[in-house]
Amino acid sequence: MRAREPDESGVAVSSDGVRIAWESFGRGAPTIVLLPSAPIVHSRQWKGQVHDLSRRHRVITFDGRGNGRSDRPVTPEAFAGDRIVADVLAVLDATATPAAVLVGLCGDGVWPAVQLAVSEPARVLGIVAISVGVPRLAPPHPYRLGHDFDAELESYDGWAKINRHHWRTDYADFARFFFSAIATEPHSTKVIDDCVEWALEGSVDAMIADAEAPPPPEANAVEAICRAVQCPMVIVHGDRDHCQPIARAERLRDLTGAPLIVLRDADHLAPGRHPVAVNLIIRDFVAGLEVAR
Repeated sequence: MRAREPDESGVAVSSDGVRIAWESFGRGAPTIVLLPSAPIVHSRQWKGQVHDLSRRHRVITFDGRGNGRSDRPVTPEAFAGDRIVADVLAVLDATATPAAVLVGLCGDGVWPAVQLAVSEPARVLGIVAISVGVPRLAPPHPYRLGHDFDAELESYDGWAKINRHHWRTDYADFARFFFSAIATEPHSTKVIDDCVEWALEGSVDAMIADAEAPPPPEANAVEAICRAVQCPMVIVHGDRDHCQPIARAERLRDLTGAPLIVLRDADHLAPGRHPVAVNLIIRDFVAGLEVAR
């Protein structure tokens, strides 16, 4: 059961014709848009935030392309960075949202929010960047390097499970490994089980297409985009994040001047594992925007 049912729901059509399913909760201003970490999971990743935040604000969630009730394109070009940014803009337009606070997690949530804040600054009131996955800002964790996505292996162990052949033969095994590897805090069983369930509701073909999508810009270009962000931002990162190194959050802080809140002993999936702390950070940030206005 859901803690709160949506007040409205619908479908936005992105710039390339892909249909993006959205839901809206609550009525208060300003609107908060929770960006999905798609295509690996869908909008239910924010189930710990919707009920609380929608008591005071209009909250919009949407299923990113490749999962949930949205379309599931299977070409790498469909998952190019500009397409994902266009999805956010399409949802804003479809929900008659002139501007909103964007909340994102990891690369699929934070990086599109940053890009939209630069390309359409009037549409973004502020950004809450959680478990920062902006590409190129710092090297990935070393244990994620040295694995060939395309190699056909005798066995797939550890991070070598990020492999097209393994995904096609045992995607459930990959999902269970991946979310167990990034949700490492004690008593994280429910968070892991939820994420595995949401992953298995997605599309392996979409995941492969996303893995083959055009690469992000080079580091200098990524940093230039980050420097160009003019809206307020708060950065939140766990000091035991096994998916995204905290160095990426620190670099984003240096480039934008945004404050960095470090969650002690926290892993990558802070909204699910620490919903109260994350909700309070979002609420305080939005309240600060309202005072400033």
